[in-house]
Amino acid sequence: MDDAQRDPLVGNVTRHLRNGVSTAVRERAFQCWKNLDATTGGRIADAFA
Repeated sequence: MDDAQRDPLVGNVTRHLRNGVSTAVRERAFQCWKNLDATTGGRIADAFA
């Protein structure tokens, strides 16, 4: 996956995780994404830093 493909994915996941999702669920989601792809998971987690 290149950055052009990753950018919309990160935006979509981040947007959905902001809408009423608890911190505990967000943390689990960050870890799941990091397990799938470290770069994507890191970018998603960084959006909440």
